[in-house]
Amino acid sequence: MIKCDLLIVGCGPAGMMAAIYAKRANKNIIILDKGNPGGRVLSTYKVDNYLGFSRVSAEELVSKMINHLHDLEIEDTYGDVLDITHENGVFIVRSDVDVYASKAVIVASGTESRPLGIPNESYYISRGLSYCAVCDGIFFAGKKVIVVGGGDSALEESLYLAEIANSVTIIHDLSELTAAAGLVKRVSQNAKIDVVSDTSIVAFHGDKTLTAVTIKNMRTHKESEMEIDGVFVYVGNLPRTGFLKHVNVLDKMGFVAVNSEMQTKIPGLFACGDVTKKDYRLIATAISDGAIAALSAVKYIDK
Repeated sequence: MIKCDLLIVGCGPAGMMAAIYAKRANKNIIILDKGNPGGRVLSTYKVDNYLGFSRVSAEELVSKMINHLHDLEIEDTYGDVLDITHENGVFIVRSDVDVYASKAVIVASGTESRPLGIPNESYYISRGLSYCAVCDGIFFAGKKVIVVGGGDSALEESLYLAEIANSVTIIHDLSELTAAAGLVKRVSQNAKIDVVSDTSIVAFHGDKTLTAVTIKNMRTHKESEMEIDGVFVYVGNLPRTGFLKHVNVLDKMGFVAVNSEMQTKIPGLFACGDVTKKDYRLIATAISDGAIAALSAVKYIDK
């Protein structure tokens, strides 16, 4: 069993910021993450609203964050956390690699893409269906793609895909896009992007790969088939909190409930970033949460 003062689950912006503040407080920390450092930021092409950068690629921004960790001799450790329990005042964290004992825990595990819930959806993943334009967009150069969603992420990735694909159609189930006004304007001015409102995808078609979808108008209920080469889904996120099933800190949607100090109702267990119950999920709010969680955890440990 590996012991530490503070264990951080997740190495996205929130987890990295928490690690930096805890390290500066001279705590023995471990960061566990089952993926690459950076979290969901890496599924974004450009970041336009981060302080100090007028516009920066997500890759560059994450690289600078990781370098900041390394400057403080902080390394992330691979580990898919399976379970967290609280025994005799100590948190026992079990991953698929090791078991850890920690005085305090910060959960910064983030979210994953919400699926559409269409039959056979999982079959078409990597066969024309993707939840990450930056990851898979290059495979659709000169082709016809659909982006599902109407928020900031959907429009940002539509603009990115428009630089690669022949055409981009945004399918949105509401009458108006919900993204920031600036993004809506940029999309409306892009000749390669069309927006189809009040519409949803109800079926996927294709043998070995996705070749068409059935779309349904939400007002008229009329259905029609649309031939496409790829579909990118941006309809929200689900919290990665399955490992907290033995601790009662989740709301009905599965997000971690915390107070203003990022403290759950279990002393010593904190959470920050997108995994928490909150109204705004941004890089800026994630790092703010991470700093507060770390300071609160340090105060708890010192007591």
